[in-house]
Amino acid sequence: MKCQLCNQDDSILFLDLGNQPLANKYPMEKDFETEDFFPLQVFFCQRCKNVQLGTTISRERMFEDYYYLSSVNPGLVRHFNGLAKKIAPARFVVDIGSNDGILLKPLKQLGIRAIGVDPSINVSKIANDQGFLTLTSFFNSEAAEKIKKDFGKPDVVVASSIFTHVEDPHQFVEDVKKVMVDDGVFILEVEYIGNILENIQFERFYLDRIFYYSLTSLSKLFDTHGMHIADVEKIEPHGGSLRVVARKNGLDSFSSDAVRFFLKEEENTLNLSRLEEFKHTVDAYLSAFRDKLKEYKEVGLKVAGYSAPARVSTICNYGGIGPSLIEFIVDDSPLKQNRHSPGTHIPIVSRSYLGGHKPDVLVVFAYEYLEDIKKKTNGGYRYLMPIPPKEV
Repeated sequence: MKCQLCNQDDSILFLDLGNQPLANKYPMEKDFETEDFFPLQVFFCQRCKNVQLGTTISRERMFEDYYYLSSVNPGLVRHFNGLAKKIAPARFVVDIGSNDGILLKPLKQLGIRAIGVDPSINVSKIANDQGFLTLTSFFNSEAAEKIKKDFGKPDVVVASSIFTHVEDPHQFVEDVKKVMVDDGVFILEVEYIGNILENIQFERFYLDRIFYYSLTSLSKLFDTHGMHIADVEKIEPHGGSLRVVARKNGLDSFSSDAVRFFLKEEENTLNLSRLEEFKHTVDAYLSAFRDKLKEYKEVGLKVAGYSAPARVSTICNYGGIGPSLIEFIVDDSPLKQNRHSPGTHIPIVSRSYLGGHKPDVLVVFAYEYLEDIKKKTNGGYRYLMPIPPKEV
């Protein structure tokens, strides 16, 4: 398969997760019959160390009607409050994929002029209704021109956890480069393939995300467009991500020691043998998770889940896990409540449902926010981390 990043025929299939539904579309019962499934196959480019899916779904279909609200997650709220303080010297910020205004809010509180760009009609309305100026649009050439014409050029552009969704990363980088001032900064927070492999996070592969970046692949991408990565650091959101600081070439082409360290490390760790080992471990962990759920059922324990992020779709569809093993899933987003998990149709309910239907075990699908979930549920359950299965 041809790599869409470096345009070479060096991509090899290393993981086939079968047919999967759209992970961020939470069907109602009337939608079950018309739910679509697509192959979820993951490829690795040996040349630029890019990871991509073999199937691309229309971005309009994927994101114009969306069910993910960032601000219901206390951990993410803390993260974006910290990011706002980090970029506080900025004069004008554009936040691409701004969701419900989770970064726009603390920027506004700090007195920093900022606008968001988000394609989701329902979610951008939530942000605008709260007073966080948001353009309802994909970030593209037209949106970039509108921003420049109506608001001027930003000195900081932010894109957090949306770059993996972008169908044409080359055009995206060009549009970022054109919209910002010459000495501007592009802050990219992106899920990191190194963490996915190290922590066996196969559930982070789903059809919303086309690409899964290494720093090597990002560096090659930016180089192609006259930009360079000035700095990089690991951050916690989404199972472990990278925060990349990119600048236009010319005024400052310096890259930090951290950039050089990451690139050198990836030379030794991102290879086919590691990917083959990853595949075997995925199957072993998923089999163990399914066996654990069956064990609970056999001894009469009631099992539910807490939080229904997109990864629920990958885990449950690849593992064949439905309502017979997990009776319902609690989620704090009102957009997901009274709907069902994609494909396997586990009911999604509000936290108040726990009062009359208390389970014995809660599967913590958003496992990086375990402590927040314990607080929300008063620590009154047995909590199971799913992959690999472990009670905590």
